[in-house]
Amino acid sequence: MTRRLLLTAACLTAAALLVPAALADPINAKNAGQITAMCNGEPVTVVVNGNGTFTPAHVISSTSVFVPTAFDLTFTFTPSGGGVPMVNTSTAAKAAPIANTVTCTIPLQTTFSGLQGTATIEGTVTGFYTPR
Repeated sequence: MTRRLLLTAACLTAAALLVPAALADPINAKNAGQITAMCNGEPVTVVVNGNGTFTPAHVISSTSVFVPTAFDLTFTFTPSGGGVPMVNTSTAAKAAPIANTVTCTIPLQTTFSGLQGTATIEGTVTGFYTPR
């Protein structure tokens, strides 16, 4: 009986430690970026955690993940005080053709605004949702 109680206590402790990680909110993660796109005529808000070329994005309103396969994006940083804006256009695509993709338009939106200046993003991204 004691062994069963210890095993139950150990399982409950492990569950208490693991559940918060499974329920973690990607919005509050360090360096998380929130972006809204128009996909099939519907607004989709995602959070990107990371800076890899094809970093997946967590869809805010569901448990889905958007996995990018191609993109054409323009990032602009305008320094405070009216300095010359820095513009970076980034285009990439995965080599293999991937079926059942959706192309989303990212309208011009601010991703960062602070004492140093303002950063914006706009363009298109193609990818698929998981689960498929």
